[in-house]
Amino acid sequence: MSIVTLQLPEVKDSQPERPKQCPYCMGETFQRWGGTAKRVSDPKLSEVWVYRYRCCRCRRTFRHYPPGIDRARQTTRLRTLAAIGWIFGMSYRCSSRYLSGFGISLSRMSIWRDVQRRAEGFEREHFWKPVRIMGMDGAYVRGWGKTQAVLVVVDLGTGEPVTVG
Repeated sequence: MSIVTLQLPEVKDSQPERPKQCPYCMGETFQRWGGTAKRVSDPKLSEVWVYRYRCCRCRRTFRHYPPGIDRARQTTRLRTLAAIGWIFGMSYRCSSRYLSGFGISLSRMSIWRDVQRRAEGFEREHFWKPVRIMGMDGAYVRGWGKTQAVLVVVDLGTGEPVTVG
């Protein structure tokens, strides 16, 4: 029997270090311009601290989010959990119900958007990746009430899967 271990993205409640450069002008000197508690949807955290900085070069302000947090209310960990439910064969409504076991109320359309965003990110990561030596193997597996063909392509140099069809 095989065991699958899933590694979820790390989410922190505060950012321990200052930003390296301004996102607008690439300046490197900042003033802290305030901080606030931001409420988030996550299985482990309910709020995080987000600090605002002002660039001394261009005088614009920007927010510096902790790892795993962005402008959205959902953390990257919650988005990944929502996508995993769908990947394991649950419907969007069933995924919403299984997340309610963690105390998180998330609509089926939010889960649909999370799955779409995850698919776009996966496509960008693995699109046009150079492969020196490629290995392919096919099999017929029984699933969804009928026998289906499965093709697996692997980069033999690194051992990473390239695609599954």
